[in-house]
Amino acid sequence: MVKDIRKQGLKALKYLQDIDKDDVLEAIGLEQRSSAWTSALGTIGIFALGILVGAGIGLAFAPKSGEDFRSELGDRMRRKADELGMNQDVMNRSQMPVT
Repeated sequence: MVKDIRKQGLKALKYLQDIDKDDVLEAIGLEQRSSAWTSALGTIGIFALGILVGAGIGLAFAPKSGEDFRSELGDRMRRKADELGMNQDVMNRSQMPVT
């Protein structure tokens, strides 16, 4: 009888040693919470993918080349500055060459 109890006790101990945290959480209907880093990295990955897709779509549907667009944008900014009466040397100092 004592040997049977000891044998059953060792069997139960082995079974309990094989149980891990996920087994206990699953038994009571819960899941392990993901860490903040896991959530943040997933969000950053999705954001980066969105940036790449947006840039690709923008390049595919761009009506002008980059150089033409920058020149036109610079001209518009200079005209707007003239309309607002900004000082010309301020515009010359902040103007960057278009390459």
